[in-house]
Amino acid sequence: MGLRAVPFAIRLATTVIVLPAVLWLTCAPAAYCRIGFAAFVGALSAIGLYEYYAIVRCRRISPETIGGILAGTLIVLCGYFHNAWLAGFLLYGGCLLVSALHIVRGQHSVAGLASSLFGVFYVGWLGAHITLLHSTPKLGPGLIVMLFTSVVLTDSAAYLAGSTIGRHKFAPKVSPNKTWEGSVAGLLAAVGGMLLLHQLKGYIPALALPAWSASEYGGTALLLSIASQLGDLTESCLKRDAGVKDSGMMFPGHGGVLDRCDGFLFAAPMLYYVVMPLNMQ
Repeated sequence: MGLRAVPFAIRLATTVIVLPAVLWLTCAPAAYCRIGFAAFVGALSAIGLYEYYAIVRCRRISPETIGGILAGTLIVLCGYFHNAWLAGFLLYGGCLLVSALHIVRGQHSVAGLASSLFGVFYVGWLGAHITLLHSTPKLGPGLIVMLFTSVVLTDSAAYLAGSTIGRHKFAPKVSPNKTWEGSVAGLLAAVGGMLLLHQLKGYIPALALPAWSASEYGGTALLLSIASQLGDLTESCLKRDAGVKDSGMMFPGHGGVLDRCDGFLFAAPMLYYVVMPLNMQ
C-alpha cells in the first residue's frame, strides 16, 4: 500500500463513521434531533474557535479566547431559532463582549483585538448559517444534505485528483498541494452529486429536497464548490502564516475541526443568502 493510500484510508474510515451520525441528526424528524443538530454544530464551533485561537497564539498574539469562544458558540446556537436578525444582533453583542474583555485585561494590541473579533465572525457568524439553514421550515434537512453533498464531494474529489494526477499548482504560496486538476475535479464531483440528488428528490421524502430544476441544482453545486474551496484556502492562509500543518487532531486523517469544516463556513452563507433567494422567488 502506497504512502498516499494510508492517509486516504484513514480519511475514508473517519468519514464512514462520522457521516451517518451527522445525516441522522440532520434528517430525523423528531424535535430533539433538531436540538441535537444545533448542539452538535455548536460544539464543533466551540472546538473550532479554540483551534483558531491556538493558531493565533502561534504568532505570539494574545487573543481573548474565552470570550471569543463563548460569543461565537452562542451565535451558532441561535441559528436554531431561524432568525438571521438575532444572529446579527448576537454578533454585535459578541464583538462588544470581546472588546470589553480585551480592554479590561489591559491588552492594547491591535493584532490581539482584531484576531479576537475575527474569530467571532469567522467561526461564529459564518457557522451560524449552518444552523439557520437546518431550521428553515420544511426544507431545512434537504438544504443541509445539499450543503454536505457539495462540500464533501468537492473536498474528496480535489484530494484524490490532486494527489494522483495533479500537476499544475493552484495556490503554491498558500497551499502547495492544491492543484488546478484537483479544483476542477472537485467542481465536477459536486455538480455530479447534486444532479444525482435532483434525480432522487422524489424518492426520499425524509430529505425534503427543494423542488428546483436540474440546472438550479447544478448551478448551486458550482457556487457552493467555489465557496468551499475559497474557505479551504482561507484557513490554509491562517495555518501557513502561523507555521502549523493542521488546526487539530479531532478527525483522524482530516485534522482538526477547522480543517474539516473550513469549506462549510464559506459555503453555508452562499446557500443561505444567494442560492435560496434566487431559487425561491
